Amino acid sequence: MKRTRSDSAASAVKAMVNAALPPLALPAHIQLRSTDYPFWDGVLRARARDEWTEADLVVAAQLARCQADIEHEQQRLTGEGSVVENAKGTQIMNPRVTVLEQLSRREMALMRTLRMGGRIAGDTRDQLGKRALERKAHQIREELEDDGLLAL
Repeated sequence: MKRTRSDSAASAVKAMVNAALPPLALPAHIQLRSTDYPFWDGVLRARARDEWTEADLVVAAQLARCQADIEHEQQRLTGEGSVVENAKGTQIMNPRVTVLEQLSRREMALMRTLRMGGRIAGDTRDQLGKRALERKAHQIREELEDDGLLAL
């Protein structure tokens, strides 16, 4: 199958069609918490719609949960501080620091699995072009919705 260049008219049309479609559905066997959905949306927008496979969507859900956990733990750590007092009255490093480090390592591993945040397999320039084009199409859609020019 011949691939379409990211700077072609066909790619621009495809990006606009993808932006007009509803977001990709969460696989039926995967559960997300309400706090995970903003991260799910962000993860899905990191790639062009047609790049996602069923297996990738499962990993994307895991990444969204991990990012929500990082945000939750960071908020708690901000409130508690990096140094806390244990039961004996000794100042110690807040255990949440270690939890955040573990979650961050997991996030990076999941991002590597999805080939996000690093070098993209295949023709890097073409993939990046398609992703940028689809992000621009989403931005245009949101502007049209905000102006009341596009019905939902």
